[in-house]
Amino acid sequence: MPPSPATRRTRPSRPLGRLSPAERRLWDAYPTGAWVDLRTGDPVTDDPAGGAAWGPERTVRAEVVTALLLGAREAEPGTTPGVRLAGAHLTGDLDLSDAAVETKLHLLNCRLPGVVDFSDASTRGLRFRGCALGRVRAPRSTVDGLLEFDGSSLRGLRLDNAHVTGQLRLSRAQVDPPREGDRTGTTMQDVRRPYSEAERRERGLDDGYRWAIWAGGLVVDGGAFLRGLRITGGLRMVGAKFHGGLYLQRASITAPGSPAAESPTDGSARWHAVYADFLEASAAEFSAGFTATGTVRLRGARIAGVLSFDEAELSAPDRSLHLSHMQVEQLILTPASIEGEVNLGYSRIGVLMDRPRVYPDRVHLNGLAYEALRGPWTVAERLSWVCRDPDGYRPQPYEQLAAWYRRIGHEPDARRVLLAKQRGHRATLRPTGRLWGRLLDGAVGYGYRPWMAGLWAAILLIAGTAVFSAVPPVQIDPDEVRHFNAFVYTLDLLVPVSVFEQRGAWEPAGWTRWLAWTLVVSGWVLATALIAGAARVLRPSTAA
Repeated sequence: MPPSPATRRTRPSRPLGRLSPAERRLWDAYPTGAWVDLRTGDPVTDDPAGGAAWGPERTVRAEVVTALLLGAREAEPGTTPGVRLAGAHLTGDLDLSDAAVETKLHLLNCRLPGVVDFSDASTRGLRFRGCALGRVRAPRSTVDGLLEFDGSSLRGLRLDNAHVTGQLRLSRAQVDPPREGDRTGTTMQDVRRPYSEAERRERGLDDGYRWAIWAGGLVVDGGAFLRGLRITGGLRMVGAKFHGGLYLQRASITAPGSPAAESPTDGSARWHAVYADFLEASAAEFSAGFTATGTVRLRGARIAGVLSFDEAELSAPDRSLHLSHMQVEQLILTPASIEGEVNLGYSRIGVLMDRPRVYPDRVHLNGLAYEALRGPWTVAERLSWVCRDPDGYRPQPYEQLAAWYRRIGHEPDARRVLLAKQRGHRATLRPTGRLWGRLLDGAVGYGYRPWMAGLWAAILLIAGTAVFSAVPPVQIDPDEVRHFNAFVYTLDLLVPVSVFEQRGAWEPAGWTRWLAWTLVVSGWVLATALIAGAARVLRPSTAA
């Protein structure tokens, strides 16, 4: 029976030939896991960026490392084998795809310009510290322990559907998009149904050459520490899960296709610096100097703790933040600067902490629900915030804000918000509706300022009393004995239904007829406005 694929990947596929002195040192050190340090001690000379000039005394074939990790040498009893190598120039590709690696790999200040391939592999801890690497591929791999690239430079990193049981570390790393020449292998296709262009993008067969990091479906059980990371080409991690949190403080990410990026692009790029729909994390820190040139998209994300953009710098030609349909316990939206619209639509936020100056002129808030607001805001600033929707008037943001003020016992502020809502709605009505709305607003503030009706009534009463005292009306029935009172007569005209029976007893004279008619009409308008306003105030709130 032929050996299984797993068995084939546990031994080197061909003889290694004669080992160089550097390779011999590594070969001899492997059984005990001892360090092999080929560095000179001069930081400038030992910088792997200039590793192409290192001589044969510091050169190791990548296939020798592959052979050791696949079991070419046995461990010594009572020791832990492993590859620990510093200051080496590794030639060729480090191919461990489909392998089951039981020992750790730790490279320090090494140069490996070829492809590092852990596709579909199962490995122990992998550490590349301060290295200059080519393309790194680890889709569908399992790393039992730490996966580290701290301080390293890479030409593309694929971690889609990978599982890291420990931490993922990319602090101070530099990741650029892969180059066309970095492609590994040939994509096998079904001749009956070849991939369409859209399918190739969805599978990352083409898009991988635009995105610096492609990590859709990645699962990291420990924390993902990407502090100080530099990415030119964008970070894609749709559906990734970070159970220990995602930390991108001081990171800088440039979208693929932007003028600052050197990668090729097409019309589908849309300037996404971070594309992380449906991401799940216990916490996510895009803060403390985090910089994104392009859209940061977290649509449908689930953050159990804090999502912070405190002191971040965000810019995009159209939309800087796309945070719609999220669920987050606390959102800290206090960036140092922001250019491009913000979308918070249909998200559910426990505590929203923000500042008035952070928002651009275009903010999508329709459907947003929150439990609490924190920050140095005034009611006027909050009203300016809810009316910035580029799609025009939306009632829900006003209702949500009014409900928040009511929950904290600020009923006057809630009424002020609802009055602003009615004024915003008025602009969407036909001319007759707008006219009636202005009457309601001017008379009683749409029912939210009922004291205005009393003010208008007092003004009309004073005016009518003064006029009819100076120009008394004529008694209609001279034979009836009545005593005229200008105040009572004016009040009877204002009341929609005659209470004091003054209208039918006295007839205004001359131009005062216009005043009498005005008082009658004003009385009906004020009464109708009060009834309509009361019905609106007493109507149950629809806020979430």
